[in-house]
Amino acid sequence: MEDWRVSVVLLYLLFFEVSVAVYKQWVPSTNFEDASNWDKNRTPSETDIIMFDSNKMVSVFIGSTHVLTGAHLPLDGEFILAPGAGFAAFDGTSDPNSNSDHNIRFLNADRYSWYDPSLWYTNLENRDHIFSMDTELIPCRQDDVIFPPETSFRVDLGAGGRTIDLHSISIFGQKFSTDQELATYLASSTGKLQFHGAGSLRLVPDPCEDPSGCECGNDEVEAWICAFLLQTYGGHCPKPACQGALKPLGQCCEICGAMLYLNYTQAFDLQQYKRRLLQTFLDLPQASGVRMAISKVARTPILRGSVHAAREKRQAGVTMQIQLVLTDDGPGPEAGKSAIRVAQAILTDVAEQGAAFGVLQGDVEYSGLSGSTAGLTGSSSTSGLVIGMIIALVLGLMALPVSLLFLHRTGRVRLWPLSIPMLLQRSEPASDQVNLGFNNPIFSNPAPASVLDPGPDVEGVLEDTSFPTNSTRNSGSYFTNPLFGIEI
Repeated sequence: MEDWRVSVVLLYLLFFEVSVAVYKQWVPSTNFEDASNWDKNRTPSETDIIMFDSNKMVSVFIGSTHVLTGAHLPLDGEFILAPGAGFAAFDGTSDPNSNSDHNIRFLNADRYSWYDPSLWYTNLENRDHIFSMDTELIPCRQDDVIFPPETSFRVDLGAGGRTIDLHSISIFGQKFSTDQELATYLASSTGKLQFHGAGSLRLVPDPCEDPSGCECGNDEVEAWICAFLLQTYGGHCPKPACQGALKPLGQCCEICGAMLYLNYTQAFDLQQYKRRLLQTFLDLPQASGVRMAISKVARTPILRGSVHAAREKRQAGVTMQIQLVLTDDGPGPEAGKSAIRVAQAILTDVAEQGAAFGVLQGDVEYSGLSGSTAGLTGSSSTSGLVIGMIIALVLGLMALPVSLLFLHRTGRVRLWPLSIPMLLQRSEPASDQVNLGFNNPIFSNPAPASVLDPGPDVEGVLEDTSFPTNSTRNSGSYFTNPLFGIEI
């Protein structure tokens, strides 16, 4: 199987120009000689009767001559014969009965979907150290797509009516680079048998010319991709081996290890930096079992501030960053630890030599008991630590009154009681401290003693306790009018 793939790669390099974009190759086929296309998982023999569903559309490539007892063919389909290929009738004594055990049925070719990552092969170098995010396992908008020559196929382009952008596509060894050429082929009878569904294909002739890389563009169909990937797990992600597992952008399930989000300058070259990481870190013996995925992503940076500030940042948009994901095959509690050590070494390298490669600061997250996050400047914090500090602060504030009361009772702290009536009393104006009276200048001249001295008779009247006390006089807001102190 690997030799077949190598031969396809060599053929691809002969017909296609070399570019930084990867190519993705369609794996399944509807070839007659492919045993996986038959319900008995074998190629039909001379005593078999081949059975095709009459209402199914299919395109079948036949690479050699086959002797058969009988055949039930589809109403709408085609057989593509290689040179010298064909069918011959078996002249034995078998009865071509549809209920015979010799019936062998061709499986439904509509089961293959464009969005199933297991049906694509990617030309990744250093597979021992490099892997792709799940959303990058199917063709990205800047990829070249290959359907191998001498191979028939049938692909469901999806039910959502989504337009799939590609850089180029090769079918039966013919490369299509413009929409007009591809549209003509898709409108042919063969094209209609090979591609079905509500989706469509569109070619973007301009390749990715940005040295920092280009976005894959499959984020909007991540749910479809994950649905196919998780079929073998019953539709749910398996439980990770570590605590505080991480979920990178474009990945269906959580992983154990580290995630780095790097900011970059115009001098950054993604392919060059990938080679440096492989040679400097991942090829070392201590990095055995560690794998890396690196790509450009659109991400909302982590904000360590108020909710209002985070909301404003989300409204401002996302930032393009380089996502670097490191994971390993460590068992049980050791899962992710080797990857974290490699990530820490990369952070040290970024601080010392990152500027020479156009790499700036960013964020890093580790799997573990608390799921740590940190900046590349060396200052680090964990989400668990932040939560712990908040809880400690709340408990401290709750315990403060109890502590003060205990110290007061033991005599170590003296508390001054302050009652509410005292506060209310202090809020009222003191009548004996403020004299709201005033001097009348009309009576400021000296008066005769007979006028100012009321005499003993008047004094007796003023001192008579049977009269009520003058509230005005006691209030502090009064003056003495001498006119009413004179006997007439």
